[in-house]
Amino acid sequence: MNTKSSNRTISISVYASVWLVLILLQTLVTTMQGTEEMSVFSHPRLYFSTWITDLYLVVVFYLNYFLFAPRLMRRRLFQPYLWVVLVAALIGFIIPILCYLVWGLSMPGLAEGTVPLSSLGVIGVVAAMAIGLSVRGLYEWDSLGQEVLSLREEEKLWKQEREELLQKLRTLQPNTTDSDHQVALPTTEGEQTSTSDY
Repeated sequence: MNTKSSNRTISISVYASVWLVLILLQTLVTTMQGTEEMSVFSHPRLYFSTWITDLYLVVVFYLNYFLFAPRLMRRRLFQPYLWVVLVAALIGFIIPILCYLVWGLSMPGLAEGTVPLSSLGVIGVVAAMAIGLSVRGLYEWDSLGQEVLSLREEEKLWKQEREELLQKLRTLQPNTTDSDHQVALPTTEGEQTSTSDY
């Protein structure tokens, strides 16, 4: 029980580290490609809406992995799944606009005072859901393979047990005498009358 919780803690730490590294890489690449005004070190406020969008993408990934992909794709509900993708992409498009309207947060590379119409959220949502769906598909495929292997092992054990039982049945020696094996055969009425005439 203790090892299970420690394994879960390790896996959560690994996933959190991977997401943190991806977000930091995106921030550093944007900073290195831009000017001094776009630097995260001199103007970190420019990246707040980007980081909020990135956190939204992480949430979308896990919602898709644990909720949408298993429930909708297993039931072959492809149209509702596409609607989920479209709604999530629309929310990803709206998040930078809301950040600008509510908190005045802009994005790197945009002129001061312009509404951030960025496709970052849309592309990110589609990528996150596609990756989540692929990973979930691999997980389901692996689980199905494990289940098939266990069923084959079980079938093999049943066959072995059946062969052992058949061997035991063949080797059993009857403890009865020959007279016990004589069975009275049923007779018809015609046979009974013919034998009574003698």
